[in-house]
Formats: sequence, C-alpha cells, structure tokens
Amino acid sequence: MINTTQPFERNKLDIALELTQLHLNQYQTNHPDQLSEIYAKYYALLEVLDLSSYDQLIDLLPDELKQTLE
Repeated sequence: MINTTQPFERNKLDIALELTQLHLNQYQTNHPDQLSEIYAKYYALLEVLDLSSYDQLIDLLPDELKQTLE
C-alpha cells in the first residue's frame, strides 16, 4: 500500500536540476561544458543555503519581504 499522506521531499540534486532547467529556459547556452558549470553553481548555492541559519537567510531579503514575515 502506498502512503500518500507524507509530503514529497526533494533533495538538493533534484532542486539543482530544476533550477538548471529554469535557467536554460531563460538563457541559451552554446557549449555543453556550460551546462555542468551552471548545474554546479546551483548545487553549490543550495549547499551554502542548507548550511546557513534562518537569521542569516532573513538578512539577505529586501526590507519589504522581511516585513511580511514578521
């Protein structure tokens, strides 16, 4: 029996792939090496975000967004 009550959880690899696909939809790349570089940058960003605290991430937001979270 499949449990459908648990939320679907994506890992960093999945998210980096989705971000890469969104990037490629917006910007064209002419060289295959750029694809792996783009993916690596998004994955590295996710690693940094994963290791960052909530307070550190909130400080990166514009003031208008911070106010909506308070």
